[in-house]
Amino acid sequence: MRHFKYTSELNALISAPAELFSESHPVKLGDIRNTIINIRQQPIRCLSMIGNSERLLMNFIGTESVIEICQRDIESANDSLLALDQYENGDISRDVLQQQIVKSLNDFRTNSTDFELPVEKTVKFVANFILTIIILSSVVVLLFAVFISRVVSAGLTSREEAMDALAQSEKRNKALAHTDTLTGLPNRNLLEHTVDKAINMSERSNLPFAVMFIDLDRFKDINDSLGHALGDKLLVTMAQRISKAIRATDVVVRFGGDEFVAVTDCFESIETIDFIAHRILDAISKPMKLANNDCYITASIGVACYPQNGANSSLLLKHADTAMYQAKEAGKNQYQAFDKLSAIKQNRKLKLVNQLHYAIASNEFSLVYQPIIRLVDGVTVGSEALLRWTNPDNEAIGPDEFIPIAEHSGQIIDIGNWVLQQACEQCKAWHDAGATHHAMAINVSSHQLKDQHFAQRLEDILASLSLPAECIHIEVTENIAIMEEQACVASLYRLSELGVRLFLDDFGTGYSCLSYLKSLPFDVLKIDKSFMPANNTIASTIIAMGHELDMEVVAEGIETDMCYAMLQKLKCQYGQGYLFQKPVPAREFDIYKQYKCSVPELA
Repeated sequence: MRHFKYTSELNALISAPAELFSESHPVKLGDIRNTIINIRQQPIRCLSMIGNSERLLMNFIGTESVIEICQRDIESANDSLLALDQYENGDISRDVLQQQIVKSLNDFRTNSTDFELPVEKTVKFVANFILTIIILSSVVVLLFAVFISRVVSAGLTSREEAMDALAQSEKRNKALAHTDTLTGLPNRNLLEHTVDKAINMSERSNLPFAVMFIDLDRFKDINDSLGHALGDKLLVTMAQRISKAIRATDVVVRFGGDEFVAVTDCFESIETIDFIAHRILDAISKPMKLANNDCYITASIGVACYPQNGANSSLLLKHADTAMYQAKEAGKNQYQAFDKLSAIKQNRKLKLVNQLHYAIASNEFSLVYQPIIRLVDGVTVGSEALLRWTNPDNEAIGPDEFIPIAEHSGQIIDIGNWVLQQACEQCKAWHDAGATHHAMAINVSSHQLKDQHFAQRLEDILASLSLPAECIHIEVTENIAIMEEQACVASLYRLSELGVRLFLDDFGTGYSCLSYLKSLPFDVLKIDKSFMPANNTIASTIIAMGHELDMEVVAEGIETDMCYAMLQKLKCQYGQGYLFQKPVPAREFDIYKQYKCSVPELA
């Protein structure tokens, strides 16, 4: 009876260990220690009462296991008391203490159950003994039987009370399992049940409902800059604001991190969703005081409606999540309804990201080369290496599609390193074939330039191939990241010191600024093909600017003799385009070719 009582007390003390052992709630070490000591007292007293005669009797009726059970109880109690002392002395962590106490509680419960068998054997023995005594003295046996029945009844009553206490404790644990401890909202364990319940209501009423996936914008920046404590405070406030913004019949769940899911009640008009979504956005965007400063945060919301956007909870949540990412890509601080076409594009992106992981190992990449021509005489002086990819579906994926994906997924570094190695090896092969002045232009992403090892990697490749650095031309696209990122600028100067020539590609289409041209070590300007034909004012201005800055100019996209003639007249030094040759594999490239174009007379 005492064992059940104190085990129940210990269970109540640690029925919610995640809350009990959190930093916001002090650990009740004293109460736990006293309860464990009380649990230990009963087996100690039992063992002290067992003498030789008792051992003989226990062996006779087969209840000697009581001794082992008591010893296990004492051992488990001692382990927990030792863990409490170690935790107070700082020798073990809070998690280790929690694990030990929970283990001991499980041991006490097991020992209580194991104790029932010897008790049953004892009862049987006593019953048989009573029958024998009845023969000798019916009166004595009757009195003894009444006494035993009262004892057993009291024991059963105590056991039922202990089991009721354990049942109540389990009920509390189940409630905690479905509640977010930080915000007090239902957690994601209850989300599927909530959506399924809404589906049942929708089918009965024949009205739609919506699932809204809500993600806080820039929460990570706030969390990292102000700390997790203030980040948690912000999450609690946002949970309260979202709860107030939705209707009383709607449900909001904390999905995890800075993500929430609102499941609306059935609605008759789609305008209801617009109303709720804007109320949530307005509530979240209001300033909040954090660290004595006004903190502003917004949210992106994705909406999926039942049944048109999904027939079950999994699809509705997936499509709402997809719509939320569409809202972020559209500029954040807004909501987007699920769009199947956009979802197809998103799924294609995910598929390409996965395929890109294996593209190098599977030899799916290849390089093609387009000649760079000296316009004054049509001689081939170099080539530009261009990356091509044929995926496992035998689909030719264009660089305009897969390069941004590779940059966003972080795979551009490995892909760029592969291109660098292959292009340099091809340039070396053409040098060995006799074209010792052939230059190789290689396109490089700003993400590669941010890699502090990029310049050293190129230097190592050149050294291993015995290839002159001036034969390698690195092309970077005019981009604000290139111009203002310190790591990119450092890489540009390191490449320039190495002797590599630097091309500013697609000049005029981005963030053109003369100060960048003067301060950064670019050697050549490349005119974007969108400015062809060359009588375009922008093209002629760029060529004149290049001459003024003592920089060479390469024109892309030359497709007509008239364009060629105009560029010659403007004294543009180099060009490339379909007029000369489309990009071709190395085996089809003529490194010695001199192009003879019919140059019309210009007025």
